[in-house]
Amino acid sequence: MRTDRLGFAYTPERFAVRDLSFSLRRGEVFGLLGRNGAGKTTTVRLLTTLLPPTEGSGLLFGKDLKSCGRAERARMGVVLQSESLDFVTVERNLTLYAFLWGVPRELAKSRAEEMLELFELEPVRHRKPWSLSGGERRRFQVARELMHEMELLFLDEPTVGLDALTRKRILDYLAGRAKQGLTIVFTTHILQEADQLCDRIGVLQAGRLRAVGPPGEIKRRYRGPRSVEAEFERALTDEERRELLDRLRVGGEGFELLSATGGLLLFRARNAEDLVGGVVRWAHARSVELARLSVRETSLEEAFVTLVSEDPASGPETKEELA
Repeated sequence: MRTDRLGFAYTPERFAVRDLSFSLRRGEVFGLLGRNGAGKTTTVRLLTTLLPPTEGSGLLFGKDLKSCGRAERARMGVVLQSESLDFVTVERNLTLYAFLWGVPRELAKSRAEEMLELFELEPVRHRKPWSLSGGERRRFQVARELMHEMELLFLDEPTVGLDALTRKRILDYLAGRAKQGLTIVFTTHILQEADQLCDRIGVLQAGRLRAVGPPGEIKRRYRGPRSVEAEFERALTDEERRELLDRLRVGGEGFELLSATGGLLLFRARNAEDLVGGVVRWAHARSVELARLSVRETSLEEAFVTLVSEDPASGPETKEELA
């Protein structure tokens, strides 16, 4: 899949998504991140042909998005936030869904058993989907979509309402499917799972794609101040502490002291690595032994907050400049 300045407007003056340019690679997991209202769900609906683009262009399996039909839709799966629940049992629902996609009967039965176990739906297999709890209904939705073979899978908030253990099982399963060649696009507000699962992520802000790249590159480029913890073998005197802090404040970019008690000093700054060297040189000059010195890595959540806090007009309109 590839898009070029793809967009959708509800009215000529009201765009939900604009200038969307990126491509998907076979077997990758691509995460779409953004605040509520950033355009994530609209983007998924555009890419799955549920909404017609009002500007730009896109290719799905080599065919123009505006011309795609049943043949292209049969090659992908889609799980949206909106629910579609039937009045047959969970188990029967799974096998019927597989039948609609042409899955042989025996394969459908074995796959249904696999999905019931994976998504912890065995206790409710004979119940109707509409009678399930919110978390059970979400697990059922994802399980049902995985009943047929596909090349491209879209998941809009697939783990919302699920506990941590169930989320991990599902994410591990999806990672395994991606290694087998399935391309996965999913939206999430849980940035930790995006960091763990995604090969690349795209950050949407006000309907525009602000950045695209591997999670590590996003964190490196948009990281804010990083925390440094310096622990000395003994407590610092008031004079030593004051001298060290004065040095750090002079050399620190956005320096902020978080705590300073005894022989433990915790601070943060945008140029944390430079200040680490300053701490080492000061300790050596003062003959004060360091017990521990560490710089905490930037999380994807911190990088995301830094990025979306910027003025959208000040940042680049990306065409995979980080990829």
